[in-house]
Amino acid sequence: MTREPEPWERSLREELDALAKAVDEEQPPDLGALLMLVRDVQRAQREAIGTDLLRFLAVAALALCAWLWASLQFPILFLAAQAVLAVAMAAGGALAHAGRRRMGHE
Repeated sequence: MTREPEPWERSLREELDALAKAVDEEQPPDLGALLMLVRDVQRAQREAIGTDLLRFLAVAALALCAWLWASLQFPILFLAAQAVLAVAMAAGGALAHAGRRRMGHE
């Protein structure tokens, strides 16, 4: 007494068999190809890091040149701007410290 599968059961079984066949046909990647891919990615990352480093150094050099030029051209204004910046940073640090202390007490 074998019962005939319903249409949805037959359809489901066919789809599952098709998926299993597709999985059986897949092969793991070749180890050599995987190693080559890893080397290529690492080389690209090193090149990107080198490019970013050169950009950073160029911007830092420009900033240092601008600082030197400003300090030589306008020494009084430059010193005043540095004093204002130092006071602002100290005030910001004090406010951040007070905020952390307040959060610690709550």
